Order: sequence, then C-alpha cells, then structure tokens
Amino acid sequence: MASRLSLLVLLLVAAAASATLTSTAAQLQYGYYNTTCPGVEDLVREELLTMFAADMTLPAGLLRLQFHDCFGAGCDATLLLKSHNGTAQRDADPNSTVRGYEAIEAVKAKVEAACPLVVSCADLLAMAARDAINFTQGPAYQVETGRRDGNVSRKEDAERFLPPADGNVTVLTQYFAAQNLSAKDMIVLSAAHTIGAAHCPSFSKRLYNSSGAGDQDPAMDPAYAKNLTAACPAGNVASVQPLDPVSPNRFDLGYYKSVANRTALLGSDAALLEDSLSFAYVQLMTNDSYLDTFFADFAASMINMGRIGVRTGADGEIRDTCAVYVD
Repeated sequence: MASRLSLLVLLLVAAAASATLTSTAAQLQYGYYNTTCPGVEDLVREELLTMFAADMTLPAGLLRLQFHDCFGAGCDATLLLKSHNGTAQRDADPNSTVRGYEAIEAVKAKVEAACPLVVSCADLLAMAARDAINFTQGPAYQVETGRRDGNVSRKEDAERFLPPADGNVTVLTQYFAAQNLSAKDMIVLSAAHTIGAAHCPSFSKRLYNSSGAGDQDPAMDPAYAKNLTAACPAGNVASVQPLDPVSPNRFDLGYYKSVANRTALLGSDAALLEDSLSFAYVQLMTNDSYLDTFFADFAASMINMGRIGVRTGADGEIRDTCAVYVD
C-alpha cells in the first residue's frame, strides 16, 4: 500500500499544477505598483494586521472573499459590487455568508489617500488573501498584480461557477477545470478550510439526511457527528463550526488530518478520501514533515487561482470605492 501511495503522489505532483496562462493573465507581474504606488503592499499589510489583531476570524473571511470573487466571474472584484435589486454576485445564495467587504473598503480608503485611482480592488483582494494566510502562520509568498476591476456583477455567475459544499471529487474537479485549474489545484486549495468556520446549513444534510432517507453520513466519525448534532440541531441556521477541528485558527496541516480522521466538516472535504489521487495527497499531508511542501503547493495554487479571468491593460477600470452600486 505504501508503494502505491508513493506512486500516486508522484503522479499527482508531476501533474500540471499551473493553469495555462491566457495572454491577458500573462500581463500580471510581481511589483506592478513599484513605481506608481511604492510601498502599497506594506501599507495594505499594516492595515490588515491591525484588523486581524482585533478580529481573529477576519483572515478566513478574506481568503474566502478572494476565492468567491475569482470563481464567480474572474478575479476582477465584481463580488464587491452592490445591487439595489439584489441581482449582484454578493446577493447569490453561495455568497450569503461571505464576509470581509468592510475590511477591503477600509484598506481601499487608505490606499486611495496615498495613491488615488492607481491600485485596483481586485489586486487588494489578492494582497489581503496572501496576508491573511501569512498572519495565520501560513506561507509568505508574492502576489502578481496588475489586475483591473470589472463593472458587471451577475448573481447567476456565482450560482453557476462556485463549487458546491457537498460535491464529490469528480464534481469539484470539473468546477476547477472550468476555471483552467488542475486536479492538484483543487486538492491543495481545498485546504483553505484549515482556517475558518461554516454555518450549520452547509453540512446539516450530512447529519440528518445524507442519502435522502433521514440518515447520517456513514463517512463521518460517529463521535464527531454526535458533537455536531448537539451543536447544530435540525433547523439551526445561525451557529457555526470550525472547518478544521484540529487547529481552526492556524494555517497548517490540520485540515488534512481532519479529513484523514473522518472529521471533515463539509461533504466536499470528506470526499477527498474517495479518490485515489486526492487520498494519496491527504495521507501524505498528515505527516508534519511535509508542511513546507504543502506551503509551496498552496502558494503556487493561489497564484494560479489569482489568474482566473483577470482584466489588465485597457480592460476594466480602477475604482476609488470598491462597493459601488451597479444599478
């Protein structure tokens, strides 16, 4: 079994982990604002560190914010746009518990004071996600910048393109492939759930109606399931539970350990044990000696995700406020 796992891991690592760059994404670069807004990344980091110190739940919110923006309609900050009629991306059900909008707006105001109409909201999202990861003891990495902001935000884009919380590996791989991301990117980025929490409705089906017959998901550890049913009685929509019960506030290998121990909160996370390649990666990452490998993989996949549907050059705009109304 060990040799088979080793082979599968080698195959997974050798698989294409990088999304194929479009000509537009290729225009992103490191240090894009070095001349036009020197020190902006330090400014963003300093503002966020103050916010993180006051709210330890904010880093997970900002990481999720970038993920939902990029998958919704490309990494162009259109998730931040508002609609009087409830038709924007942020009005979609998958985005109902997304948070961190106010933090980005506060950072944007500071950046505008230093460099008016230079730095995009889309780039601020990428910086914020990076700083959130590093603040929670995750990897430090550079982000590509040069994105511009979109001005069209459609509710149906979020409903169509965001992966479901109960999707199996086949479904999740298809959603990621639609964004030009690999199976490895999917397995690695799933570990964003090493920090943060989920509301009860996101996983209540596993507790009360797994197969449609009022049963509990047999893939869930019984003791863990018992604790969850106590914390999330049927019909509870307000309570939250940590996505990673091992180390919920630290960016580490606790997520993969939870998955391996059948204490993953979401069905999409538990599903990683059902596929040979994802199973192999999960098992590898339960070994603390592979933490640096995980960090390198996660940073690479975040960079790949940050290239989804970007606008550069003359495409898009630079807004002075991120959360303007589109109608």
